[in-house]
Amino acid sequence: MPRRQVLAGAELAAAGALLAWNAAVNRVVPSPAYVPANLAAAGLSLAAARRAGVSAAELGLDRQRAGRGLRVGLAAAAPVVAVVAIGAALPATRRFLVEDRRATTGGAGYALYHTLVRIPLGTAVAEEALFRGALLGLLTQRHPRARAVAVSSALFGCWHVLPTLDTLALNPLGATVGDGPARTGGAVLASVAVTALAGLGFSWLRFRGDSVVAPVVAHAALNSSAFAAARLVSRP
Repeated sequence: MPRRQVLAGAELAAAGALLAWNAAVNRVVPSPAYVPANLAAAGLSLAAARRAGVSAAELGLDRQRAGRGLRVGLAAAAPVVAVVAIGAALPATRRFLVEDRRATTGGAGYALYHTLVRIPLGTAVAEEALFRGALLGLLTQRHPRARAVAVSSALFGCWHVLPTLDTLALNPLGATVGDGPARTGGAVLASVAVTALAGLGFSWLRFRGDSVVAPVVAHAALNSSAFAAARLVSRP
């Protein structure tokens, strides 16, 4: 079978597997198993991409380029954390963080687990391996880079449909949106658009740093700092 046909089949299989895993991890996998399950799925996706002929460098996994990826990721993480801090300090934006039940539940152990384990490993490492590693590396075998980035980022946006539906009622944004299918649908579409744009940024970091390490660091910094900020501003 010609290589292009093999790659086309692998792309369809990857997209289908991502959608199926998204449903499973949000509806079936218990919360304590989230981190190992997501990391296992990421590892399987990378192995499948390698089997389809994508090199380690094309997956962003070249060890010699990890140092550059780390530097680029840290350079991007610094302004990201600063923006989150400013958002937490300004009354106009702080209200979207106050009383976010995702961040205010549990004690110190819960907060440390989410900030240092669940978010960096279960979310940032796993999602970057899935989208900026396996999927993006696979798509660039058969498509121009711009199209590969657009497709992977769009799927990354769709990846957040179920999480948005699950958490909308747990944060102040949900109260702002209100009830009703139209408003909920609008909130979900907005979340998809925002996360797709984030996917574009993470893809840029992936190529800028020549390593998947770069978007992993920036992704972890964004999510962990937002979680920590929401917890801090919600304290009495």
